[in-house]
Amino acid sequence: MQPKEIRIHVVQADPAPRDVASNATYVEDIVKSCQADLVVLPELFLSGYQVEDLDALALQKADALIQRFMAVCRAANVGLVVGFIERADGKLFNSLLVIDQDGTQRGPIQKTHLFGKEHAVFEEGEVLKPVELCGYQWGIMNCFELEFPEIARTLALQGAEGFLVSSANMHPYTEDHVLAVRARSKENRLPVAYANRVGSEAGSEFCGQSLVVDHNGNIIYAMGETTEAAFTATLKIGAQAPQAVRMLDQRRPELYLS
Repeated sequence: MQPKEIRIHVVQADPAPRDVASNATYVEDIVKSCQADLVVLPELFLSGYQVEDLDALALQKADALIQRFMAVCRAANVGLVVGFIERADGKLFNSLLVIDQDGTQRGPIQKTHLFGKEHAVFEEGEVLKPVELCGYQWGIMNCFELEFPEIARTLALQGAEGFLVSSANMHPYTEDHVLAVRARSKENRLPVAYANRVGSEAGSEFCGQSLVVDHNGNIIYAMGETTEAAFTATLKIGAQAPQAVRMLDQRRPELYLS
């Protein structure tokens, strides 16, 4: 089977702290104007990276604002992945809103591995499975999840055809994610689109370096550490690495610790 191509618009930006309305308008404008099949924005982009007084910033999946996103995606025929604070069953989650090109919600996806102060305000998600988006199966990860090889491998073994990562990585961990993006790609021989944020908020300095890599971990495009930027990359879905380095085909699970 010949590889197929998808255009992914990766956005590295600095959201307005605690200004959901302004950040939502920014997202809508990106979706309407991009020449791509799918847009990926950073973690907690709609609220900014906030870990205090979250009630006023939280959204439920049926809220009018999210319905608006669904309509915009449908009109533009563009999929969307963007971070937000989700309220579900009376609890708060660090989640990714996922909307398909026809406006259908595919999620939200709740972060399963929280980082630092997030433990004090968010619940952990309990689901790891690929999500169908723009006609493909994606392993979608939220920031710190990228650093766990088990997460990407679990998603790959369930049929993920590529990885999308929404992040708010900060100093001094810059190189951690640059390394992890390429490592998760090489370990599973799948392409990765990684959107990190820039700017300062809540005592953190975010470190950018958003990037897109192919199924062999080769960098297609990389952004800087401090400036807002965006790039539309064409990724090949279904491209095969040489047999000698197809790790999934050569696993020996009977030897591994669970």
